[in-house]
Amino acid sequence: MVLPAIVLVLGVCLQAVGALGIQLTNSSLARQAARELSRGVDITLVNTSMAKANPRATLRHSHEGELVCVSLVQSTGVGPLSWVLSEVHVRECVINAQ
Repeated sequence: MVLPAIVLVLGVCLQAVGALGIQLTNSSLARQAARELSRGVDITLVNTSMAKANPRATLRHSHEGELVCVSLVQSTGVGPLSWVLSEVHVRECVINAQ
């Protein structure tokens, strides 16, 4: 009886660690994309480089006043935690350098 509970807890822990890894990686990628967009790099080049770095993440960008913001959204995958945390959202903003 205890074994299924242990397997479930282990699955939740492993998926939580995976979600944290996704968040850290995507945070760095979003910051890099925002810096490139603030310098005037074409959005198609940024999309291409982000797709090569992480093909499972979806990139969105916006200009808010003097800020360039980039959001990355990625699914956490299938697992026991997916009904609570199905996607990881990361948003980074930098000052427009142009």
